[in-house]
Amino acid sequence: MEQRTFQIDDQWNIIYYPERPSGFSVMVIGDRSHFVEKDSSFWLQHPGRLQILEYLKEYGYTLFSSNFHGANWGSPKALDLSLNLYILFMKKEIVNQRVHILAEGTGALLALKLMNELGNKIRSVVLIDPVFSLKAQLEKEKENKFFYKKWLSEVAAAYELEPAECEQHILDTEDSVIAENIPMKVIQVFGSLRKEQASLYRQIQLARKADLQLTYILPEKRYKIPYQIQKFFNENEEIL
Repeated sequence: MEQRTFQIDDQWNIIYYPERPSGFSVMVIGDRSHFVEKDSSFWLQHPGRLQILEYLKEYGYTLFSSNFHGANWGSPKALDLSLNLYILFMKKEIVNQRVHILAEGTGALLALKLMNELGNKIRSVVLIDPVFSLKAQLEKEKENKFFYKKWLSEVAAAYELEPAECEQHILDTEDSVIAENIPMKVIQVFGSLRKEQASLYRQIQLARKADLQLTYILPEKRYKIPYQIQKFFNENEEIL
């Protein structure tokens, strides 16, 4: 069995099984285009994500993910689902209780909240081209007024708000505090790097008790991403 799907509430979830399990597991939280369906998922259909998936399975990782209510932008209902998924996964599967997290793009918003909720149950976190702040994303989206209303409607739907009140809700809500003691690595592809992002990474590196590993990759070197992920995970598996 390579993978199996199941539902929590009305959302599809998926587990990807390796041939030779190592006992370690990874929760995968995708970007806004991520999805999980009854018989497939974005990571099975996209060649680059499939490469990451297969590489980690080769090293024995059991990976699991969810539809997470689609483009969720770190919403409360996505957080509740991720916590329920973690509990159910740990009950049903024979794995170490401390999980790695791999998140991409807007999935980082949910990953940061999970870090605060699960604490030392998280072994390490790898973020690819992460979005750290909904407020910062709002300011970025405002630069293109043509798409801004569409973006605001998407976030409003995720947070179960009216679009008219969503903007103020984002401005009034504090960004997630980044849990200090969980090892974290950021993999940033140069083509998607904004100037303020590099400055933010430096601030996080200075503030954290646990190290923040930062790796920049050229777009044509994306094939190195699976190796970078596995290497970091492995470095944080010495203590069971």
